[in-house]
Amino acid sequence: MKKKLALVLAALTLFCGMLPVAGAALSSFTQQRTYAGQFVDVDANAWYYDNVKTAYELGLVNGSSNTTYSPEDNITVAEVQTLVARIHATYHGNTIPPQPGTWYTPYVEYCMEHIDREVCSMAYMQDGNVIMANTPASRTYFAYLMYAALPTSEYTQINIIADNSLSDVDDIVFKDANDRIYTLYRAGILTGSDSQGTFHPDSNITRAEVAAIIARMIDPSQRKTFVLQDNASEVSLENYVGEWYFVNNPDSGLSIERVGNDYYLTLTVVQGTGLRFNGTLEPAKLVKMGAYYQTEQFDTMAATTAKAQIRPEGSQLVISCTEYGNSSLSINMTGVRCSRR
Repeated sequence: MKKKLALVLAALTLFCGMLPVAGAALSSFTQQRTYAGQFVDVDANAWYYDNVKTAYELGLVNGSSNTTYSPEDNITVAEVQTLVARIHATYHGNTIPPQPGTWYTPYVEYCMEHIDREVCSMAYMQDGNVIMANTPASRTYFAYLMYAALPTSEYTQINIIADNSLSDVDDIVFKDANDRIYTLYRAGILTGSDSQGTFHPDSNITRAEVAAIIARMIDPSQRKTFVLQDNASEVSLENYVGEWYFVNNPDSGLSIERVGNDYYLTLTVVQGTGLRFNGTLEPAKLVKMGAYYQTEQFDTMAATTAKAQIRPEGSQLVISCTEYGNSSLSINMTGVRCSRR
């Protein structure tokens, strides 16, 4: 949470679909067009294929071009509010009147009036030379606002998720985000990233994940039933000490060093596959978080700070990194797999 032209065009490309205005029911959302597999980067076997198809056919999302969807790209604060405003307005039969200003002004103003004035107005705030509306949205931010797009009566519980069973959700200290996220889990709209339901609250959210959540909200038949595993036992890094490289960017990687009973992570990042950062980040101490480890906050050498999470997964490590602040040398990443050098 503490967390121009090309950006505006990308945002309009994602959210230009027109939605019908109808009565207060999920049937308000009717098919606007047919998806014929035109996005070459959405494989028919991808876990999010049906979600992208549904969201596209409802007119809620478009591709990043005529032939691509860019499922791994992140969405911004302004784009989140655009989606929330469109869904809320369609459900309640409202309109979103035009407003002077940027392309996202009508949606932010609508969200300020109907969703959450305090939180939504943050889009207009500025951090240095960057308007918050143009920054990548965290998963917590997305879930907090998306929850308010529909009334709570639409979130019928289909999963038994006990209180205090989602450790990284329980750690969120922003308003009632915890309760909202638990509701979305119980409704089968959120499922987490593993069998323990890990949420990764500070990570950014991708277009693939957005499509899945939208589809499950609007089409209850796509909601997921699941049972969380018992709280994961702590995973040792003892067998993961050494040098690792990013599978999708072999010039980048990480190292894990053991000092006494503690483990430290060092990142070496080279530009490529969405990473704009060049450099080696100093070792940061890793703290056990059940099924994964998280670093203490560390400096990125770009006037920002970041935290990284790593999760052992068989013979690989999975790393995510969230940067706090704004930098032209972003190192934000989610779910990057690493193999041993």
